[in-house]
Amino acid sequence: MLSNLKGIFRPRSIPEALALLEKNSGSILVMAGGTKLVKSPNDIVQELVDIKDLGLDYIKEESGGIRLGATITLQKLVESPIVNEVANGVLSKAAGMCNRSRMIRNVSTLGGELVTAGPLSVLYCALLILQAQIRIVGGEEFALPINIFLNKKGLGGGLLVETLIPAFKETTVAALVPIGTESTDALACAGARVTFQKGSCQNVKIAITGCEKIPQRLHEAEVVLEGKPLTGPNIEAAAETAHQLYRPISAPLASEEYRKEVSRSLVKKALVQCLESAEDQL
Repeated sequence: MLSNLKGIFRPRSIPEALALLEKNSGSILVMAGGTKLVKSPNDIVQELVDIKDLGLDYIKEESGGIRLGATITLQKLVESPIVNEVANGVLSKAAGMCNRSRMIRNVSTLGGELVTAGPLSVLYCALLILQAQIRIVGGEEFALPINIFLNKKGLGGGLLVETLIPAFKETTVAALVPIGTESTDALACAGARVTFQKGSCQNVKIAITGCEKIPQRLHEAEVVLEGKPLTGPNIEAAAETAHQLYRPISAPLASEEYRKEVSRSLVKKALVQCLESAEDQL
């Protein structure tokens, strides 16, 4: 809990929210759904800026892709027909896996999940293979590729307002394969996205959770498949490369050795599911 909390502000515009955040970046935080703050002990934060009234709870479909407001809830991502149509619905699936409780998903927001993403974030993993961008406003406004979002240094504050999902070709398929139990978060999860062109793989994206700090792309495994047909031997080669690249963490419920052992299988299953989806759709 926030033991030294003294006030909560509810700005009505983004400039008003930014002005509040600039007051004291060390003792003031942004709040959307608040589900992360409730269980996080913190005796430094004295003020909160509640951004739920900024009109950022939207899903907009445009020719260049989909725009997702920062305060859209996880449950709306799960239920949205628009989001479910994107790359076999991997983002909707990931949102549903963020929390087993629908009540929590009705409150948790996309922006909140992103700024607090950790090594096991299935949502972050899904956004990696979708090559999402994060739009931030502050002293300047810019869009940041998701793969460097939490690694970027020197952002100088700002407010996350939107996630941008690019448009994909009709021949693009994707899959998300977790391992875990119904009572726990995924112990590990692999995601893959492939665009098929004349029988070969294009724009291959493979990512996995359980890495140090946040989920990561496995670029060398992607290269194994780029420009080649998605055959059994090529899938095996990419999964083996992923296994060799993967540097997992040890954490409660799953050791480094366990995650390393299952990584090959998870990547293989994700790619097989992509192949099966392609055979159904193409």
